[in-house]
Amino acid sequence: MADGVILACEMIEDEVRLALETLAPEEQPPVVWVESGLHDRPERLHAALRALLEKLDQGAHAGQVVAVSSVRPGPGPARGRREQIMVEPVDTVFLAFGFCGNALNGLSAEHMRLMFPRVDDCISLLLNRGCLREEVPRNPRHYYMTRGWFNHESSLKEAFDDWEDRYGPERAAKLRKVMFAGYECVNLIDTQAYAVSECLEQSRGVADTLELDHRVVQGSVQLLGRLFRGEVDSEIVAVPPGETIGFDHLFTAQDCTGVPSD
Repeated sequence: MADGVILACEMIEDEVRLALETLAPEEQPPVVWVESGLHDRPERLHAALRALLEKLDQGAHAGQVVAVSSVRPGPGPARGRREQIMVEPVDTVFLAFGFCGNALNGLSAEHMRLMFPRVDDCISLLLNRGCLREEVPRNPRHYYMTRGWFNHESSLKEAFDDWEDRYGPERAAKLRKVMFAGYECVNLIDTQAYAVSECLEQSRGVADTLELDHRVVQGSVQLLGRLFRGEVDSEIVAVPPGETIGFDHLFTAQDCTGVPSD
């Protein structure tokens, strides 16, 4: 049985690939990519992850290779990028997700260990440069993005374009102002996984459109690297076979043995 497989949102493709470089080629788990558009409906993301886990669990139990649904990361609707990939039976699934609107809550596997970072969502995942979840330097009045927001299906861009087409420029501008009334700044996260210069003009364009300030802030893929190496510590959760992921896993830190600490 192989060691593990990664389930990852295509939106953080750059960061996942960089984190995998911290492992030797022969130690890198295969990646099953999940379409980014599912984040708009956490219940759909939850259902997609549950279906993937059920298929992988069947393979682990039977000791057989299984075909699972993935997408080829890239722009445009996911329906044109779907594909089946073959995954050998594994004993661990690395979930490269935060709780993402409770999408992880209630997931389980009977024959595999589930591991995931103790973060609320992918923004906190990428802003964590080596601290506790509760200490992530995140401003609730700032809107965060990476290159993935421009290279993959983006609900924000689609919404802006749709409003322009349906209501015209003037009313679309009013809708944007209402939607982002509580925000002060657009932050591009420099995760070191891509050249910031390649999308700086685009992120500044978003800030200008929303009439917000613009900044580049430092991020990291260190948490993803620790996850893919199978490290279990205060910020990497390991859920044994038969146990269900719950809110206690998000709010309770673990020690290096995987046992909740006081």
